[in-house]
Amino acid sequence: MAINNIFPIPVGTYQINPPNEKQLKFILNQEQRSNEGNTTSVDSFVLEKKILFSIRNEIQKCLDDFVKEVYAPSLDVSLKITQSWTNYTKPKQWHHKHHHPNSLVSGVYYPKADKETDRIYFFQPNRPQLVLETENWNLWNSISWWFPVETGTLVLFPSTLEHMVKETGSDLRVSLALNTFPVGIVGKEDNLTRLEVLNVR
Repeated sequence: MAINNIFPIPVGTYQINPPNEKQLKFILNQEQRSNEGNTTSVDSFVLEKKILFSIRNEIQKCLDDFVKEVYAPSLDVSLKITQSWTNYTKPKQWHHKHHHPNSLVSGVYYPKADKETDRIYFFQPNRPQLVLETENWNLWNSISWWFPVETGTLVLFPSTLEHMVKETGSDLRVSLALNTFPVGIVGKEDNLTRLEVLNVR
């Protein structure tokens, strides 16, 4: 017997440079507003700030790699970061379950996180009608999946995928979230699917 995985959902995990002292200070000093369970930055274009350009460049390289490996485009298309903002989750706070509309691939970079306690949770988009009790969780019977994160971790995933953060431990957890959109040629003229996206913010 062979059991095959078809139509899997890609979640990319990367370890890139943590923010330097000036970058972390800039991130921690962002003006904040209330969010469901935690707080988020008022500025939703933080990666456009010059002080974070080195982080943005590293994230862009990972996005390029993700597109190449997952979508393997035959035409000239890339992902451009459209919005980016910071989230602050204090002890006993959480980040509500959500997904990211108007984006193809979303990401979360961690300027400050504890690998022993911090995780990101993802949820099965096609919930089963019947749930059988199980003694061994696996790729087929799980309705949620989590990944440990630490300072410098970047996680990339389809924007439709629901995710959340459970109540945090004893220290502040800081994440930098981002959305993207394709720029370039999407689809083929012969297939009546051609779309040329010149620029997005």
